[in-house]
This record gives sequence, structure tokens and C-alpha cells, in this order.
Amino acid sequence: MSTAFALAYIFLQKYLVPLLFAIGLIYFIYGLIEYFIIGKGGDESRSEHGRELFLKSIAWFVLALLVYAIVAFFGWISTVSFNPGSVNTPTMPRGGANLEQRESILEVPNTPTR
Repeated sequence: MSTAFALAYIFLQKYLVPLLFAIGLIYFIYGLIEYFIIGKGGDESRSEHGRELFLKSIAWFVLALLVYAIVAFFGWISTVSFNPGSVNTPTMPRGGANLEQRESILEVPNTPTR
């Protein structure tokens, strides 16, 4: 991971995503106050404004989740190796493993012997 990319990733992950969630939470709390406390007193315009704030809070939460998913995806991409020749796959010996090899590999305590 290059230094500039790492710094941008840390900034987005640690500061921007929580800020977006905080903005959504503030809209949600203010919408609760507008709709349930101020709007229930008979002020219909304030109640309508509270409903709008609820919708804005949902939009901010969705935006925060999308930004989080994009940042996590780019963080994951930076850890993936695209060198197909570097993959080491285990191979079984020809003819399979014999009984002695299997018993030495799969030693389980307190089992009867053959």
C-alpha cells in the first residue's frame, strides 16, 4: 500500500465515515424532537419538518454505509495479491497417504489403537 493511499484510507475510515454517521444521528435525534415533542403540541408544520428530518437521517445513514462499503472494498483490494504464480497449493502424494502417515497426522488422545 502506498503512503498516500494509506493516509487517505485512514482518513476516510477513521474520520469521514464516523462523521457521516454522526450527521445522520443528529438529523435523527432532531427529527425525533421536532416530530414527537414539538409537533405533538398541534404545530403541524413542525411535525412535517420532523418527518422530513427522518427522511434526511435515513439518507445520511445510507450514504455513510455506501462510503463505508467503498472504503472497505478499496482497503480489501489493496491487500489482495494479483500474482497468479505465487499461489502454493498443497498436493497429495501419488497413491494417497498410507495408514501410518494418517495416524501420525491425526493423533487423537485417548483413542483405541488398531
